[in-house]
Amino acid sequence: MSVKTKTVPGRLPRAALVSLAACLLALPSAAGAAAFSMQAGYGRDSRHGVEKYEVSARWDEIVQWQLSSRLALALDGEVNVASWRALSSRPSSQLMEFGVSPIFRLSYAGEHVTPFVEASVGLRVLSHTEIAGGHRMGSAFQFSDMIGVGLAFGKAQRLTIGYRFQHLSNAGIQEPNPGTDFSMGYLRYRF
Repeated sequence: MSVKTKTVPGRLPRAALVSLAACLLALPSAAGAAAFSMQAGYGRDSRHGVEKYEVSARWDEIVQWQLSSRLALALDGEVNVASWRALSSRPSSQLMEFGVSPIFRLSYAGEHVTPFVEASVGLRVLSHTEIAGGHRMGSAFQFSDMIGVGLAFGKAQRLTIGYRFQHLSNAGIQEPNPGTDFSMGYLRYRF
């Protein structure tokens, strides 16, 4: 005998909500003495005609593994809020995105510039499940897969500029699951 549960489109499953809340509460304490930075980014999904403006709080080097004198692998944490806007809809449709991500960053420390690559699988919650005149996600809960590259530079390498490719989807938890792909640029300042 199987029990079927009904999920209301656009509503977040309770387990996902509890998981997201636990991650958000644990991040600052896990970060401890990690360096804090703020990040602003802009992304675009040309396939669906959506742009995204994002602000993130980030804790760098929650854990770091020194692989050589210049090469290091670090676990960073990021909490973000983003606003999506449909480019073609009249009037424009919008939604909000809230997320948390553990990020693995592999960096090579240079004298003036530190290049890095990064990757992550995070959790996202959307305020609505539809944007851009019919681009509909099956659930408000989404996973965020991301790969990126960047450069840290400036005095004490406090400034970072980077690029990310980000894919959001609900991993088939609820249909439809069209996914959304953003190409994103960002600028970060470490305090």
